[in-house]
Amino acid sequence: MQRRAGIRRWAPVVAAVMAVGLIATACGGGSSSSSDSGKTSDVTIKASGPPKAGGSVKFALEAETDGFNPSSNRWAISGYMVGNAVFDPLSAYDADGNWAPYLAKAFTPSADFKTWTVDLRAGVNFSDGTPVDATAVKLALDTVKANALTGAALANMGSITVVSASQLTIATVDAWASLPAVLTTQVGFVAAPAQLKAEGPAASRQPIGSGPFIQKEWIPDNRWTGTKNANYWRSDDKGNKLPYLDSVEFRPIVDPQNRVNALLSGDVQMIHTTDWPAINRLQSEAASGNVQFVADGTETEEQFLMFNTLKTPVDDVRVRQGLTLCTDTNAILVVQETPAARLADSQFTKESPWYSDSGFTTNDAAKGKALLDQVKAEKGPIVVSIGTTPVPANTNTTALIKQQWEACGVTVNTTTSEQSKFVSDAVTGNYTVNLWRQFAASDPDGDYVWWTGKNATGPLTLNIARLKDAQVDAALNKARASNDVAVRKQAYADLQKRQTELAPYIWISHSQWAIGAAKNIRNITNQTLPDGQAALPFQRGEVRLTQTWIDN
Repeated sequence: MQRRAGIRRWAPVVAAVMAVGLIATACGGGSSSSSDSGKTSDVTIKASGPPKAGGSVKFALEAETDGFNPSSNRWAISGYMVGNAVFDPLSAYDADGNWAPYLAKAFTPSADFKTWTVDLRAGVNFSDGTPVDATAVKLALDTVKANALTGAALANMGSITVVSASQLTIATVDAWASLPAVLTTQVGFVAAPAQLKAEGPAASRQPIGSGPFIQKEWIPDNRWTGTKNANYWRSDDKGNKLPYLDSVEFRPIVDPQNRVNALLSGDVQMIHTTDWPAINRLQSEAASGNVQFVADGTETEEQFLMFNTLKTPVDDVRVRQGLTLCTDTNAILVVQETPAARLADSQFTKESPWYSDSGFTTNDAAKGKALLDQVKAEKGPIVVSIGTTPVPANTNTTALIKQQWEACGVTVNTTTSEQSKFVSDAVTGNYTVNLWRQFAASDPDGDYVWWTGKNATGPLTLNIARLKDAQVDAALNKARASNDVAVRKQAYADLQKRQTELAPYIWISHSQWAIGAAKNIRNITNQTLPDGQAALPFQRGEVRLTQTWIDN
């Protein structure tokens, strides 16, 4: 197994912890806490005995998803929550942040990391009874590769050959030492051939997987309901069939405070959030004994401003640099109530093994205005538009940024759109500047697709900033081709330095995911991998409910 050098962890969790087919994290807001330290403490209730089967859990999500086809739909965290209920990924992360087989049984690379042999588990079927064999997995990967949007994530994957019913080989174009890490994301979730071959709405509205639950009903913007897959292939360490729950229901509740209200009133039994006022309220209610609270201490997203580097006027690097300097990120954190400890100057926290001080600088309005004045003298007035989703924390943030930039002589318009349109506009280049949240891969190669110049052009792009640069690509390819930690660390240091120079992003804060749960919910995040070892409790903010149960 390829081992990743460390995962960002905090103990206790230092708070300060969005999404297109693969955007493991989405574009919501990261609002926040009155505490500068931003420390959070988990509050859970010990089980009265062994897990009990039965019951249903209603889980409130931050948003709706446009469909549940891993090869074509746009999954933010909410999409992953449903995805983990219906499908299984080929790989997942263990508790130490190392990739490990999940639906696959084993991954074996060649010495040059250009050929991977994938062995599959015996006796695993999709919920329609068809086998999860090498032919089905090849179809799933080939379907991803052929898609205009998600295919970019597997562009380095060359031929896929079925060796036997339980084995296939993957040849890559360039060396890919961390391929299984990428298969923990949306492109590694395996849908049944019947779904992948379906036409029209059925392809995305009627998911068929090998996962713990089977879709019963989906009413968009209202609820998704799944019932227990009686033939699910996994069992717990005592031999009891999983999942424990009879059914799950996911409800999109966009406003974070309404999500908390739904939990406290008993309308739902679990919620997730990155909103700091909501997190603080959950912590207070947990301290009073009313709910349970668990914070994500693993790799999470960054909140930042993202430029469309091909769009006038921000196609001029001086404009991007000037606007970066005119941004007071400390003031933004105050407005968001985000702990000062969560201030970001990179996509990596300072605790990350991949972090490097790149000299990223904000809050120098005089220097920023001088750069912008230089551009205005050459090209005329600078007018930009900042987009976000209609969440109060987000609109308050863009209103503040508008004030900061206008103080530097720039005309700023602010716009809002609901999340699925917001994401669609972003990947089609229909934006100038967006308030964004992304980049949560436990292995940084999982974020390769968002930064490589290979994905920076075309009608649909996963490199949403559309930055194409030879030095960035060289750093990414160097890191991807090696499993040597020192080599990879230097490559990601080069990446951070070049990104600071070209300013495609203005880093604001490191987000924090948290879950609130009713007092009778158990195994909120205590999940295992198929081989029995502990799984990463959170993965990019989402959790599996495979081993969650109700203690009556």
